[in-house]
Amino acid sequence: MSAEVFISYASNDKERVLEIVDRLRDAGVSVWIDQGGIEGATMWSQEIVEAIDDCKVMLLAISSSSTESKNVIKELALASERQKSILPICLEDSGIPKSMEYQLAGIQRVEYLANAEDAGHAAALRALAKLGVSVNANALGAAGQPAARQSHGSSKAENGNGMKIAAAVVGLLVAAWAVNNFSEKSPDQASHSNPENNATQNPFAGKTPESPKPSTNSLDTNRVVVLPFKTIGRSGETADLGYGLVSTLTSKLQPLQSLVVIAKESARKFKETELSPNGIGNALNAGSIVTGEIQTDDTQVQVNIQLINANTEALGWAQSFNQPKTEFLKLQNEIATALATKLKGELAESETQHLARMATEIPEAHREYQAGRREWNRRTKEGFAAAIKHFERALELDPDFADAYSGLADTYGLHPSYNIAPSKEAMPKAKTYALKAIELNPTLAEAHTSLAWVQGMYEFDWEKAEQTFLKASQLNPNYATAHQWLGFMLMYIDRSDEAVLKLTKALELDPTSLVIPCNLADAYMFSGQKDKARQLVANALKIDPYFSYAIDIFTTLQDDPKVALAKITEAIKVRPDDVGLHAASLRVHIAMGNQEAAKDALIYLMDNYVRIGSASNINMAASFAYFGEYERALSWMQRAVETRETGIVANNYSLWPKAFIENPRFRELMQSISHPNFHD
Repeated sequence: MSAEVFISYASNDKERVLEIVDRLRDAGVSVWIDQGGIEGATMWSQEIVEAIDDCKVMLLAISSSSTESKNVIKELALASERQKSILPICLEDSGIPKSMEYQLAGIQRVEYLANAEDAGHAAALRALAKLGVSVNANALGAAGQPAARQSHGSSKAENGNGMKIAAAVVGLLVAAWAVNNFSEKSPDQASHSNPENNATQNPFAGKTPESPKPSTNSLDTNRVVVLPFKTIGRSGETADLGYGLVSTLTSKLQPLQSLVVIAKESARKFKETELSPNGIGNALNAGSIVTGEIQTDDTQVQVNIQLINANTEALGWAQSFNQPKTEFLKLQNEIATALATKLKGELAESETQHLARMATEIPEAHREYQAGRREWNRRTKEGFAAAIKHFERALELDPDFADAYSGLADTYGLHPSYNIAPSKEAMPKAKTYALKAIELNPTLAEAHTSLAWVQGMYEFDWEKAEQTFLKASQLNPNYATAHQWLGFMLMYIDRSDEAVLKLTKALELDPTSLVIPCNLADAYMFSGQKDKARQLVANALKIDPYFSYAIDIFTTLQDDPKVALAKITEAIKVRPDDVGLHAASLRVHIAMGNQEAAKDALIYLMDNYVRIGSASNINMAASFAYFGEYERALSWMQRAVETRETGIVANNYSLWPKAFIENPRFRELMQSISHPNFHD
């Protein structure tokens, strides 16, 4: 006979469990139980399988006996595979072992302790009703206010008797509602004055995030985010494998049709959070949340993965994977395929092939590549240098590793933007590595994106660059950087309305980025939509009040130069070495007629530009143009054109003195690179 609630328990707990069953039935709850006890059963019968198939909720009686039961583990596995809700009922006050706090964190569980049965019964009824089980209205009303608790790892875990929970139980019990806090360490603080910067500096570090407002609309479950996995075991090694796994799962899912996959940079902002799945879903506009844990020992790796519906906070799917460490790369593909199937259903043949494709078959090469990406994401001079070493080491191990070539292309392509190396030195290297990556793997969107960046921002072939960016977006429609960099280029070549669309898409894919909203604000400013630009900048400054890119836009939009100067002065006190802030101060001082202060800012900039070399010719040109020294400004512009600086394209010339922009020699220089904004 079918029932809404299936009871899973160990025979040692039979007496107490039957008492619970009687009280549930008195409350109108339909219950199925094998009264012989699971441990007493001679076989795991078809009847049990059918009962699990028919139920809505599996009620798990947790005790030191049940968590060691092989048959309980099998029942949990089957219930999870059938996507049944699971409600743990704790029969003992023994606590949770320290190592299991994460696995049980956030799960709605009921404490049904001796001498507190009434409270436990009431909590159980409320929990079952919430999970869709039919409960007698009178009995439910008598249960009073909610008391079922969200476990976040109480001190009882430290004082308990060390109840062991089998790994399979861990992987299937966990609903993974508590996913981590904003504790990801902020990388080294570097100047992020360049608009090209898609910095992954954590703007939330050390801050308590505001709880997002509940969405009035249902979150789209085709919008997916893969959150950082919890790591257990050998900390360094396990953390490396966990980072690689999450990156791989995100990259594997992104090219799949019908899915929108949030960028891993935004996902990592939620490494640790007290937000519920619904809160995370609303923050990222994602209806499906992927989370889990990875655990290693000397030879094995185990991955427990969960898929949660952010609308209902229900566990939709969970599975444990175990493989020798030597097979970890294959394991990643296996997990990606299983996850994609749960998200999409039937996969196209091309999608199956994509999910099965190995970027490299050499584990150490893969680890070096992932280490390189971690360093690259710091977006600092030191980070880029370390990234190059890791990518080069990966290629020593596997000379045909396309992703590592793409990593080098990404790194050298950003060197000019960070004043690490001049364009003529770095950009040809970026192009060479991008082309090599494409030769080895023509479907690698990251490599096409890097190639397009060189084509547009160094070769000044904007038509070709646009086509290459679009190719990257076709290969991976969820690659935020392709949309961002294309939008960034378009707004500087008099196509700001199109830029708004591309940057809006980028922000949709990477919603916690600090830089993309500033890019979008720039695009709005170019298109004359200043109110929208102001709102985006205001939001960015709430996250980081001293972010030079946001302050630069703020001062540009500010009608009162005194307000602009006060903001810049405040920021410089906090970040005195941020060149972008000093450049903004120069422009504002000139607008206010503060000649001496402007000269001080210029001297500071010249000192820095001499130190970093020719990468800043365009900035020197702008500085002298603001001072009215047009001949010196033109000399620096000539150098910028000769060295093909990125900044010669990525510049808002409407802010420069009009007389200088109308200078025939300046226009000749811009026409020499076929800049579309300066055609006769």
